[in-house]
Amino acid sequence: MIESALLLFLVIDPFGNLPFVLAVLSGTEKSHYRKTILRETLLALLVLVVFALVGEALLGYLSIERASLMVAGGVILFLISLKMIFQSAKDVFAGDYSHDSFLFPIAVPCLAGPSAITTVMILRSQQQASLFELLLALLLVLVTAFLIFLLGRRLSDWLGERGIRAVEKLMGLLLNLVAVNMMLIGVRDFLG
Repeated sequence: MIESALLLFLVIDPFGNLPFVLAVLSGTEKSHYRKTILRETLLALLVLVVFALVGEALLGYLSIERASLMVAGGVILFLISLKMIFQSAKDVFAGDYSHDSFLFPIAVPCLAGPSAITTVMILRSQQQASLFELLLALLLVLVTAFLIFLLGRRLSDWLGERGIRAVEKLMGLLLNLVAVNMMLIGVRDFLG
């Protein structure tokens, strides 16, 4: 469960997404900021739980092998890690969503994006963790993300923009390693 939670934490990347969340909700009052963060975190949890529950059946219905999912997930994570390393999270989406951010862009794709959905489906298809352990790991990571976002304005003031970007780049590097490892495992499973 700890490995699943750590992988999900790297994929969801609350520190890397913090500048984006702060940019999206920059003009909001403190109470609206808290309510929005709570709502969006719960929506992201709901989306990821649905994919944890039906993802395996969806893969079976589409006749997608585990190795294919591993390679595809690794490629997606690799591309996202490159964006994290070379581009700021707040630059990914343009537009003003501060008063109209229901589900998009914070819950989906910021928290429950393609990489998180793919990771949940991979973790479930590997069956290394039971469904209960996976759901517990998801809950732990999203509660942590909620707390980071809740304290986001203070963290941003304390770390400064350069500090936040440095944490984002570090998370991107770690996610890059995870992505390459996933692709290698997928290729090995396909060949073996």
